[in-house]
Amino acid sequence: MMYIIDIMRLNSCLLLPRTFRFVEAHSHDAYELHYVLAGRASFEVQGRASAVRQGDFFYTRPRTTHRMEVPENSYLLQYIAFMELDAEGDAELANDLEALVGEGSVRRLGDRYHALFAQLSRQSLSRDERERRAASARLMAFLYEVTIDTHRGSRSHPAIEQALDFMRSHVGASYDLDELVTELGLNKSYFIRLFRSSIGVPPMKYAMNLKMSAAADLLRTTTEPLAAVAARVGFDDHYHFAKRFKQWSGTAPGRYRQQG
Repeated sequence: MMYIIDIMRLNSCLLLPRTFRFVEAHSHDAYELHYVLAGRASFEVQGRASAVRQGDFFYTRPRTTHRMEVPENSYLLQYIAFMELDAEGDAELANDLEALVGEGSVRRLGDRYHALFAQLSRQSLSRDERERRAASARLMAFLYEVTIDTHRGSRSHPAIEQALDFMRSHVGASYDLDELVTELGLNKSYFIRLFRSSIGVPPMKYAMNLKMSAAADLLRTTTEPLAAVAARVGFDDHYHFAKRFKQWSGTAPGRYRQQG
């Protein structure tokens, strides 16, 4: 079976903030893919509601009506990716998704794809066409994995889950690797090996991806000054933040905001 990468396209991959509460019933002209990092919500597709939580993956097809609601006293942190498939060239992929995952059905994937979605977010928003094509290729490979392996929902090592929970809840805080391993009560070298083998990148690189994805969302959706955005993702020095953001996105924060 062969899928044609040049036809399938990832338009964007966005990290929706914890402040996200409710979206009225709506539809899109693209596939909408969801991967939940933390929290819980109710996801409704054409009147059929499903509870979703950390580690869940689900999607809707173009022009399918859907809505989402976060319960009181809760929150939801998730990546949403918008994908276009060619009716002819990507027919096999579309059919496999429908047959093996199912529109509106919830697939429990666990924590192992957090780093992938952070990378998809960064690359899909790049001005470099090669980066955007790489993001489309990575998304296609992810979907292929999901459709051929129905047992990806196994839980990761408890220390990895604890580390990811810490990172998600401390996006707005400044911390280093020593503080993280102290919180976990693990040997540093052992933890780095364990995290990299489970998630695919070093722990602090993943933590920075999470912070920069949150910052990118703030730059796109608010008019807060750069210093305020920097502070909300744990940077006291907005010049240092600007440098790290440009390394992450390839674009300075101010220009990134203008392009958004």
